Amino acid sequence: MPSSTTRDRILDAALRAMAAHGLAKLSLEDVAREAGMSRQTVYRYFGSKEALVTAAILREEHDLLAQMAAAVEAHADVRPAMEAAIVAGLRAAREHPLLDRLLATEPEALLPFLTTGGGPVLSAARPAIEALITARLPHLAETVVRRVADTATRLFISYAINPPDDDVEEVAADLVDLILHGLKAD
Repeated sequence: MPSSTTRDRILDAALRAMAAHGLAKLSLEDVAREAGMSRQTVYRYFGSKEALVTAAILREEHDLLAQMAAAVEAHADVRPAMEAAIVAGLRAAREHPLLDRLLATEPEALLPFLTTGGGPVLSAARPAIEALITARLPHLAETVVRRVADTATRLFISYAINPPDDDVEEVAADLVDLILHGLKAD
């Protein structure tokens, strides 16, 4: 079996085990059992529980970012592109079965992965937002783009982990207004 297939099997099993046991009680033994392989195989691919959880979160984030990128492709202007990205991302986050469960039962275990500056989510999402802004507002200085992307990413994560009752299109429009008015891009 190719390595990527084994890795994917382990990550799929990790998500199922997280759903069953939560993050705090998750063990690599649980994941190995769920994947139908030895614990040593899981350790060979992921040397620790933290590395496995990080990889699983990054894979889920990669899927979310791909949905956001697909939504952006149809828009040449920054406003509709950002709105489409935020709507797609918030919808995907609201529909993710494990995210809601972990936020409700173990926020203290999940939030560091989502909110810390060196954590996997901010580190992976920020460059995607930078690319969106740079492609549509190429005149902005690199430092401005980086700060705006950081702010936009943190706002998005905040709304994804604590969604308001408001319609996602309204939330997206309001967030884009805040971001773009600060840039004077309109």
